Amino acid sequence: MKNIVFIEGLPGIGLIGKLAAEHLIQETDAKKFAELYSPHFPHQALVKEDATLRLMKNKFYHGTIGDIDLVILVGDTQPSPSNSYGHYEIVTKILEYLMPFGISRIFTLGGYSTGGEVVEKPRVLGAVSHADLVEEYKDSGITFRDDPGAAIVGASGLLLAMGRQTEIRGVCLLGESPGYMYIDAKAAKSVLEVLSSILGITIDMTALEERAEETENLIKKIQDMQRKSMAQNVPEMSKDLGYIR
Repeated sequence: MKNIVFIEGLPGIGLIGKLAAEHLIQETDAKKFAELYSPHFPHQALVKEDATLRLMKNKFYHGTIGDIDLVILVGDTQPSPSNSYGHYEIVTKILEYLMPFGISRIFTLGGYSTGGEVVEKPRVLGAVSHADLVEEYKDSGITFRDDPGAAIVGASGLLLAMGRQTEIRGVCLLGESPGYMYIDAKAAKSVLEVLSSILGITIDMTALEERAEETENLIKKIQDMQRKSMAQNVPEMSKDLGYIR
């Protein structure tokens, strides 16, 4: 492989990174070449269509588009947020596995919660391993925020921060999402658009656009249900005063 770019899309907010990476796998006809298992994953087995069981895992795929070789990481899960040791151990193993490939750049994909606020056009917020990458990618549609103390939990943050120690350069792309527990296809589309612009490639977004419309309708239904539920549970005094105590 030459000109190798590594893309991480593990489950997180809105499953944005996972959806974006899996769509990229589908569009590039990428092939699986390795699997990662860990005792830090949830202690459960998944039932397959033939009623057999399998362990939870992450998967590495290889695909090509133009003159770029893509190594894409997707999977079922990450360690729980409280399992710091598990996150560090798995990211260390991933970086050790990638080093012999000579990765030219890492892109980690994920979501940024708006705290329930729905946005018409999700922004893509970014963080980088090296400061000069902000200048390099400032015209790529990324919103870089000067937000000291903000945290990117899990592989999306650790791959860049730990990769920096071995001089691997990378960018984290986070799509804005209300943070509901469903696949946010609209935010995933925004992330893929930015990634495509950076890599100079063309990705067919048709399937994602259809899923984004379904997701938007789901958001509206959830909001309607929440409003009705709040209205039913507001005490009479609160209704009269115009606020909820």
